[in-house]
Amino acid sequence: MQHANTLTLSTTTSYADLVTRIQERHPSGMEELYGLARNFSFFLIRQLGSEDLTDKVHDVFVTVAQAIASGKLRDPERLIPFLTTVTRYYTYGQIERRGLLRRCAGSLEGINPPDPRVNLEQSACQQQRMHIVNEVLARMPRRDRDILRRFYLEEQPKEQICREMKLTANQFRLLKSKAKLAFTRLGTRRLKRHRLAA
Repeated sequence: MQHANTLTLSTTTSYADLVTRIQERHPSGMEELYGLARNFSFFLIRQLGSEDLTDKVHDVFVTVAQAIASGKLRDPERLIPFLTTVTRYYTYGQIERRGLLRRCAGSLEGINPPDPRVNLEQSACQQQRMHIVNEVLARMPRRDRDILRRFYLEEQPKEQICREMKLTANQFRLLKSKAKLAFTRLGTRRLKRHRLAA
């Protein structure tokens, strides 16, 4: 019984120490956190596919690190449940964002021919969504907008984007992560305003 208590205390202490090191941006803390984020690789693959798995793990890692640094994790013992929750929200957000961006494929070029077979109400809804996405993308910095358009709408390979935009693989990963977060933040605000106006 005493051994079990010691083990629990040791685990708690290690998580408390780890969280402190993450808050201080200590390299060892960031490395351990990245290792924990990688443990969710199977879940990410199952939900989102294996393509760009490293980028997805990195996105989760960055989100969790920023949340911990800003004090959103108040109990170090809850680190793993916190990481699990962030990974789930990230995954659901990716699925929603991917669907939204791909539904609007082609709309950036102004190509949206009317289809008389489509129900008018559905057509109006789709055009409204496209308008919101275009409006959000238009408010973003050019590089952010380009990387989202190229990767999600035109489905260009990462290597092509890096070559044409003169980015390293790490710069691409960071820029795409930042652009997705910005798109989500701006899109959420725009949708809230739209709902209030309706």
